[in-house]
Amino acid sequence: MFSSRSGWLNRIVLAVVLLSAGVIVSTRLGPPLAPPEAATTLYGWALLLGGFAIILGIANAVRFHLVRVQRGQREWLLSLLLLIVFALVVGAGLSSPEGTTGLLSEWVFDAVLAPGQATLFALSGVFLLSAAYHFLRVDRPGGIWILAGALLMLLVQTPFLYQIVPRSLVDLVDWLLSFPVMAAMRGVLLGGALAVLFISLRLIVNSAK
Repeated sequence: MFSSRSGWLNRIVLAVVLLSAGVIVSTRLGPPLAPPEAATTLYGWALLLGGFAIILGIANAVRFHLVRVQRGQREWLLSLLLLIVFALVVGAGLSSPEGTTGLLSEWVFDAVLAPGQATLFALSGVFLLSAAYHFLRVDRPGGIWILAGALLMLLVQTPFLYQIVPRSLVDLVDWLLSFPVMAAMRGVLLGGALAVLFISLRLIVNSAK
């Protein structure tokens, strides 16, 4: 009996989610299914639920790393470092009357978060160079065109080479970036967004069964 009730409850939740999503999307893409005020209210509720989901995710991550430190599992020092930084950021925000604009919060951001972001950005450059070394090769099918395009973009966008290359080459690269490359990027973004949408709908429908 309980399973049947939970199944009906999941179906009701699914109907509410799909109806709310339809109302919000219809106000932006087509004829609205409800007044704009209702869509704005639903959008605000969605943002509120998203913030609550972020809080739950943070609590789950803190619990996971606390258990990892208590049990002395592998790489528990990294978990302890994460918890210390988390405590510093939260403590700085709560202890300052100005909140995130306080001096302590800004110091934590400049001394802890900004160096970490710079480190991750530098590591991404290393990964990109490694990927380019492995895949941008002339002996691969189509590799010469990819290599030529990458070298052309670097040639034009490097500051000290930008003054040397002919203006026609710069205009060619601008045209490539504005039309073919941008069209491909929009196709990739649209395909990724549709994939996320279909996977989300599949998970929601499966959870309602």
